[in-house]
Amino acid sequence: MATTMDSNAHNKKVLWMSLAGLAVLGVVAVYAVNNSSTPAPVPETAATGAARATGSTSPARAGTVTLPTGTAISMTLQTSLTTKTASVGDRFTAHVSSPVMVAGRTVIPAGAEVSGHVALTEQPGKASGRGQMQLSYDTVRFGGRTYEMSSNSRVYESESGRGKDAAIIGGGAVAGGVIGAIIGGSAADAGKGAAAGAVAGTATSLMTRGPQLQLDAGTVLQVTLDQPVTVRPAASS
Repeated sequence: MATTMDSNAHNKKVLWMSLAGLAVLGVVAVYAVNNSSTPAPVPETAATGAARATGSTSPARAGTVTLPTGTAISMTLQTSLTTKTASVGDRFTAHVSSPVMVAGRTVIPAGAEVSGHVALTEQPGKASGRGQMQLSYDTVRFGGRTYEMSSNSRVYESESGRGKDAAIIGGGAVAGGVIGAIIGGSAADAGKGAAAGAVAGTATSLMTRGPQLQLDAGTVLQVTLDQPVTVRPAASS
């Protein structure tokens, strides 16, 4: 009787061990299936996070070069401008005359087209003064692409009109003195004529403007960037 009970107990123990083994095999099988169908996650870096946010797989603005504030660009004006006729907002074009280099590489090639507008224009005063003009550079175009510039030139000025005024007044005084002497025949009359001529010369000066500022096509201008400019160098550079 005891032998029968021991046999039953042994059979139950074997059964439970078999069931436990099958359970372990099932867990292992499920784990293997899940790992074969789902790849392990890759840690996200700042670069991959930025690419995911922008929907791009390449770094933003790859292959571009930024020219810092203060970069000098030499250009040749293609449009004639004068304070006599120019108005604020008038458009002009210029061509880059010397390539802009960074670390031995051409960033903006010679011949690139610059487009801009007149930001300030003032005629010289009638009594004296100088004509003034300031240019605003808006874009530069090369390699089939256009880039914003947003930089202003210095204020260009014409020559002073004070020498002209002195010549007009002096000339009027001399002419008046000669006429007074001829008419009156005396030194007093000559003095009166000179005074009258000076007054007439002053009036003429007040009615005549000083020299206008003239920027002819072909004038070489120099601009210093007010803000950084990011461009993609031409393929040929």
